[in-house]
Amino acid sequence: MDQSSWPALLYSLVGTPAPILAILGAVNWIALLLAIMTPLLILFARHEVRLRRLRQIQDFYENFEKKGANQKGIATNPSFEFVRSKYTADLRLDEPLKGAKPLDERERLEMLVRAAEQRQVYFGYRLALSTIGFMVLAYFGFHFLGNALACGLQSGTCPLPVGVAPTKADQLPVIAALTFAGTYIASVRTMLSRLAVFDLSSNTFLRLTGESIASVVVTTLLFAALSDPFAVVGGAVTGGGNTNSIPLVWLVLAPLLGLIPQSSTKFLLVKLQEQIRWIKTSDDRFSQLTKITSPEVIDGVDYETRFRLEECGIYDVQNLATYNPILLHIETPYGIYQCIDWIAQAQLCHIVGLERFLLLRELNVRTIFDLERAIDSIHAPREFDDIYASVLMAPTERLRMAADVSKSSFLIVEAGTAKKVPVDEFCKWARERISTSPSLLSTSAEHLMCWITDDLHVRRLRRLWSDIATSLEPGSNYFDDSKRNPQNTPLKGVNQNLANRADSMANTKSGHRPTPRANGSKPVVTGAESDQSSKSS
Repeated sequence: MDQSSWPALLYSLVGTPAPILAILGAVNWIALLLAIMTPLLILFARHEVRLRRLRQIQDFYENFEKKGANQKGIATNPSFEFVRSKYTADLRLDEPLKGAKPLDERERLEMLVRAAEQRQVYFGYRLALSTIGFMVLAYFGFHFLGNALACGLQSGTCPLPVGVAPTKADQLPVIAALTFAGTYIASVRTMLSRLAVFDLSSNTFLRLTGESIASVVVTTLLFAALSDPFAVVGGAVTGGGNTNSIPLVWLVLAPLLGLIPQSSTKFLLVKLQEQIRWIKTSDDRFSQLTKITSPEVIDGVDYETRFRLEECGIYDVQNLATYNPILLHIETPYGIYQCIDWIAQAQLCHIVGLERFLLLRELNVRTIFDLERAIDSIHAPREFDDIYASVLMAPTERLRMAADVSKSSFLIVEAGTAKKVPVDEFCKWARERISTSPSLLSTSAEHLMCWITDDLHVRRLRRLWSDIATSLEPGSNYFDDSKRNPQNTPLKGVNQNLANRADSMANTKSGHRPTPRANGSKPVVTGAESDQSSKSS
């Protein structure tokens, strides 16, 4: 043998390579590549997501930092602190030297970014180790799925002897492989959704592995026990008259049961519910009243944006109302002002209900802070309390449906006697109760506004709103020529005197008797008084 050749060199080192080559030949390299690359790509993407969002947090701090002495700034805002800690909790920082100057927020963020770039993570290997179970499951799943596809989805091993039909034992690997295909798609979706909100942990991989195994086992057992569950529907659905082939319904049902987590066990419980009487059932009388409100009712959220928000776990208006606006800005491509506006709208919709929210929006009240300013501001006229209290206490269709479904009635007391009244009469009675005097109406409206805006997520948004508004400087609240600009106060007085003089001259020429202005300046005359004066003369 030519000892200079590479095969000869390998033969001299390891002896006969036949056993090793047999083992390597039995490995399904395509399945192995897919099994290993899936979690590795997810872990690599996790590092990139952290690094990119840490830089976004750094930019956010630079843009909205309050400069000056004795100013807390955005760094002390709880919303900002929660976002920062989410992406830096597991980063390992070098301990500063003793006696060194404490790091400010800017320096700390720079150190965190450097630690992320160098992958300085506490116990990072644990996350990698937790993926081993998923890799093993994925390898065998892809291996059996490839065999099932090669055999025409009728047997787990082929070719079968001529004239021998596949048995149910031969069909079980096919059902298991199809179920794995569904669980794999569901697992990848879950990983990507967790990656979008940076919630990927060891528990994620372990849970996905356990749920996938459970789905495969339970679905396979269901096929073994109920190989033709819909036989009464007809042969066109179940696969025809060939009893040796897998029914068509199972070729669809197996991946579906794997695609929806825990659906196979729930399907089994539904089938056994008639025999198991101790399972607690749900009261679905109010299902029509308890439907979730889609985020699409928010101005600016369309069909595509709704699904983008679902990646962050926002499925309805309540989720959006309680979400951290800085976190939503960091984890989505939407700007901070857009996120704040959406959350402020969602808070108003969540608190007052969809019907009243749409009515208030047509009355130029879009957000929870618009309603607060309309009622609670020191500059708000008292008449606005009457206007918006009427909207907030108006009867809605959902309130009427709740009373009808529950067979309930409201009780009111008149002349010392209690009586049952329908919804519309109760709302009318309640509105009249707080309108006996203007002061009582204002007090009631402000009290209603007080408990509406006292939720923690509303207070958090108000704090962030104030911090950002402060960072934008006072001049952003008005234009240079605005009457609210303090620099225009002298000019405002001159213009007011000129207007009063012009009114006085016009009244003198027309012969009308002037009346005092509302602001106490020179009098003007109204049309009604002019007519009355003419009648008297």
